[in-house]
Amino acid sequence: MPPKYENHSSRFLLKSFDYHKQFCHIYAHRLAEMSGLLAKLAGKRWGQRIPIKKLCDLREDFEEECIIIGTIYKHQAHKPSILKDISEENQLAPQPPRQHYADSEDKVILEDELQRIRLFGKISAEEMATGVVCAVMGIVEEDGRFDVQDIMYYESGPQKTLSLIKESKLLVLISGLEQLQSHHYADSLNLFQYWLRGTFTSGKLKKEKVRVIVAGNSVRGSAEDKRITAFQTRVFDSKELVNAMKALDEWFASWSSFLPLDVMPGACDPANFMTPQQPFHYCMFPLAGRYENFQCVPNPYDCSIDEIRVLGTSGQNIGDLLRSTALEKPMDALRKTLIWGHLAPTAPDTLACYPYIDTDPFIIRECPHIYFAGNCDRFGTALQKGLDGQKTRLVCVPSFAKTQSIAVVDLLTLQCHEITFKAE
Repeated sequence: MPPKYENHSSRFLLKSFDYHKQFCHIYAHRLAEMSGLLAKLAGKRWGQRIPIKKLCDLREDFEEECIIIGTIYKHQAHKPSILKDISEENQLAPQPPRQHYADSEDKVILEDELQRIRLFGKISAEEMATGVVCAVMGIVEEDGRFDVQDIMYYESGPQKTLSLIKESKLLVLISGLEQLQSHHYADSLNLFQYWLRGTFTSGKLKKEKVRVIVAGNSVRGSAEDKRITAFQTRVFDSKELVNAMKALDEWFASWSSFLPLDVMPGACDPANFMTPQQPFHYCMFPLAGRYENFQCVPNPYDCSIDEIRVLGTSGQNIGDLLRSTALEKPMDALRKTLIWGHLAPTAPDTLACYPYIDTDPFIIRECPHIYFAGNCDRFGTALQKGLDGQKTRLVCVPSFAKTQSIAVVDLLTLQCHEITFKAE
């Protein structure tokens, strides 16, 4: 009997496109929604005796402990800025671009609807990111700064208990197929396809594979770096790109002929740039699109398989977080976003996203059982346990082009392991 499947990604699908709005609305809604959630948790953690204050109610002579809830803004001297980009027009020396702009001198500021205040104390500035909504408990100092004694995050909300899974079933996660470079590892792709069909396993070792999720960068793994003038026609390597799309269509058609396949767009795929990235149009995959098993899904992607909630991205949120913080490993960044209760806190500050008006679809309202990020340099996995007993399997899905490997999750035990398909 096939597992029960539900797609919960409707909040990531854009029904209209209006780019005339300011980004302040998404920050306002993020703060309004998460403030209500954090206020309830703050009372449980710190008790009702400590009051929740607005920044406008704080006074320097107020020496009692209090709780404030707001959005983090991290002041970073090295962060990309449009003013720096146009500095040449002002006859100023432009600064060289930086791949990482976290610094020990970064300042952490908390903002609510009206005011802002500088934070210090028990808070790690280097691991914090702009856009995170949190509750802090502490005391206002005489110099107007807030001495943080404790800090709390939403931690991704409640989690459903599992009851439907009775036998081992495998969820296959793959990313970074990069068809433009696939001639370097064509044998590895063939080995992967043979494994999908169950060629290498039999008897007790054979487990049912229930779904494959392709987490972005299926066409290419890096953006084109071709600078053109305003009057120059943009020239694509159209023949190579078309051939890559045809080959990708053939692979997807083969896999979806016997297994459900979900395909997400990635940062370097022919899809919209802003998050959430919308699903590929089915005309791009005329062969695979004939199969009911084939499905184009957005990035981020949210679904459930037999009540197991699966949430993931193609990796842009993790890459941007690594650039703006001192976090070194994708697994650390993935864990932070789950603890913060938000898929992409740095959007729209340094990660481009759609200017939402009355919602923030990136808030993690229900804690997933499996949470993944695609296009990582290497495989990684960990089990994250929440304060209320939530258990989430974190998975850094390796880029197939770099590692010729995939991640496989057993839905019965939530155990995860890497399988490599290198043809020596």
